[in-house]
Amino acid sequence: MLSIGTAFAQSYPDKPVRLLLTFAAGGQADILARSVTEKMRASFPQPILVEARPGAGGNLAMEATAKAPPDGYTLVFGTPAVAINGALYKKLSYDPVKDLVPLSLAAWGPYIVYVSGTVPVNNVAELIAYAKARPGKLNYASVGVGSGTHLAAVLFTLAAGVEMTHVPYKGIQQVAPDLVSGEVQFTFNAYGPLAQFVQSGRVKMIATTASRRIPSLPELPTIAESGLPGFEAGGWYGFFATAGTPRPVLEKLNAEIVRAVSSPDLSAKIEGMGLVPSPQSLEEAARFVAAEQEKWSRAVKAAGASAD
Repeated sequence: MLSIGTAFAQSYPDKPVRLLLTFAAGGQADILARSVTEKMRASFPQPILVEARPGAGGNLAMEATAKAPPDGYTLVFGTPAVAINGALYKKLSYDPVKDLVPLSLAAWGPYIVYVSGTVPVNNVAELIAYAKARPGKLNYASVGVGSGTHLAAVLFTLAAGVEMTHVPYKGIQQVAPDLVSGEVQFTFNAYGPLAQFVQSGRVKMIATTASRRIPSLPELPTIAESGLPGFEAGGWYGFFATAGTPRPVLEKLNAEIVRAVSSPDLSAKIEGMGLVPSPQSLEEAARFVAAEQEKWSRAVKAAGASAD
């Protein structure tokens, strides 16, 4: 079997590879996926065809990859939904973690803690104290039940020991006006979407969810250094193949992805997007996704969230 797998890997790829996206084309994640695959073209012998397949919280693209032949010709560009959906959806016809094998992250991005300008707090310690003095009276927004922004906030309330009310929205565009008006008091989201409101002073950035300060926002402290040691949560983008794909094929894909993400020009582009380039070995990727599954499953359970 080993010799068969090795022989297969030597001829791989002899036809185009499909990369399914769990989200619609045109956004940051789409740009990142295409940037990595374009960089891979220099040494990868076949084109990688990027195909957006959004819907069902990412399950359409992930299920198609999970049920594809385990030959490395169908990949998926995944997000934390890989680690979240197994706990969030009770009736899946596949297991996002067991039926997909991580190849490597492309990038990791912390969430920013945004607070309405109407709330008299300027740091995490003040936010926690303000919330504790008003149990259940503060609202936090997310871009949907079970989303990373929802579950990161759940982890925050658990770590801080505060009680707040979750208000889900369809997207950050709907969150923005209510955050500005003070209808909701804070939210977790990526860097960028609320920049215009931060610049005008109507919304404040008070911390990031990274484990250490990020180069693009060096003056912004982390939640971990602001009173909740060890706190870390964020969004990420990574490549996954079908479970059962021969190890030599996985190694070849991993090497190409790592080479692309580690290139100076692409690394600089990723950092310019407010993300952190995050190439990994196969073993590092497996450990990372396992830890993410444990963390997000705990948050889903604590929130009592369900997408069914």
